[in-house]
Amino acid sequence: MPQKKSLTATFLAGSASGTCTTLLLQPLDLVKTRLQVPIQVHAAGAGSCTISHPVLVRSGMLQTMSSVVQHENVSGLWRGLSPSLSRCVPGVGLYFTTLTALQQAVVPEGRDASAFEALMLGGLSRSITCGALLPVTVVKTRFESGRFDYSSVFGALLNVKHKEGFRGLYSGCSATLLRDAPFSGLYYLFYSEGKKMLNNFHDRHGFHQYETALQFSVGVASGVLACAITQPADVVKTRLQSQVAPQSNTLSVIANIYKTEGLSTFTRGFAPRALRRSINAALAWTLFDHVLARLQLR
Repeated sequence: MPQKKSLTATFLAGSASGTCTTLLLQPLDLVKTRLQVPIQVHAAGAGSCTISHPVLVRSGMLQTMSSVVQHENVSGLWRGLSPSLSRCVPGVGLYFTTLTALQQAVVPEGRDASAFEALMLGGLSRSITCGALLPVTVVKTRFESGRFDYSSVFGALLNVKHKEGFRGLYSGCSATLLRDAPFSGLYYLFYSEGKKMLNNFHDRHGFHQYETALQFSVGVASGVLACAITQPADVVKTRLQSQVAPQSNTLSVIANIYKTEGLSTFTRGFAPRALRRSINAALAWTLFDHVLARLQLR
């Protein structure tokens, strides 16, 4: 019978995996945000007036990455690392802890979660984590967009609270939940079912020496599938959170993107996001399982 997981060990293992994946994959997150956020273009208006309006530049992932390096140096690719760590280190730990606690409460000991249970547990755990850390997510998006000149995470939080109130700190809440809850539910579903198939394969054919590599591959495939389904919500979430004192809601942003930019805009940033989220999730789960096993043995 499997050993019951310690919630403290679960949190520590999750936080450790969140630290590693954030440090490694921050450039992909930054490029994804830059691809999704329109830049401000200044044009001469009537008389001496200057008119500023947003324009979505149609560039690719590598072109955007090259532009960041050219104008902001290589370190520019890690812009927003502080809020990313502030969100992901406790966030991944909280997610795994919440998921483990809910699973221990809902799924009888000794039985794996069913497909439906995995979908619901993953989505609910991410919703709780998302709600707790949404203000930091807003600041992270703004750091990465390159349109805000905040000096620190704490200073940014105070600035947003002072100028925009709690509405600014929780901007894009519904879009974030529409992205993160389905992503995590679907990911956990795909990953759990994939691991079951992998375990059956090992029992029949062996190849245990490749277990970590195969587990990582299952994680990557699960991440790509979940990303493809939730990509439109990610674009809407980024638009909402990169505005100052946003007056738009989720539905109006969706309607505006469709009317002015077309359906293809809802796929903007898919390549870096799919690359980052799939590798991130695969690394996080692989590292989590290994670190947790070490901690549980002590």
